[in-house]
Amino acid sequence: MHNNDLQTYQTEINESEKALAKIGTSIVVFGSSAIQPSTTHYNTAVETGRILAEAGYAVITGGGPGLMEAVNKGATQANGKSVGICMKFPGVFIQNEYITPQYNLTLTNMAARKQIFWDIASAFVVLPGGFGTLDEVTECMTLMQMKKIAQRPIIFQDKMFWMPATTWIKHVLRNEYKVIGDNDLAFMHLAESPEQTLNIIRKKIEQK
Repeated sequence: MHNNDLQTYQTEINESEKALAKIGTSIVVFGSSAIQPSTTHYNTAVETGRILAEAGYAVITGGGPGLMEAVNKGATQANGKSVGICMKFPGVFIQNEYITPQYNLTLTNMAARKQIFWDIASAFVVLPGGFGTLDEVTECMTLMQMKKIAQRPIIFQDKMFWMPATTWIKHVLRNEYKVIGDNDLAFMHLAESPEQTLNIIRKKIEQK
């Protein structure tokens, strides 16, 4: 990382964490920017944001369109804390309209954005998504495996979408090739619905 990038990285982390210092217990939700409104996945994401906010959690997304928008929309409808940690790329900046103004953060450094996710979340919820979602969740799992960040629950919501991936992780990576162990999967959970996701989060957070 070049000096300018390093300075931007540290500045954006400091400013963001200061802005979110009093936000309380928060849940980071990952999901696709490509899934459109009026789809089942979008509507379920709205319900996810609403249920988490009604339970008293601050709801954090990447602030973009698609399922991020849906989650922020649900949190806003519940009058909850709806956080967007948005990325501004050269010539490209898309954020959704459902972010609480005081929690609308704009960053230019991707590593800083991820670091804020890792630093602030009490749990992670993973909705259907593509390469970006996979990048975020696998990096999170790797850092937990390496004990670089604290272990927290990661809930893959939508069994039909995520079961092939989680089955491959368990049966191929762990059982067949033994490149990961049981402890590396202790934080991984599969949920069918927003209600199930909330139950897992409550149970795991209350255990601490």
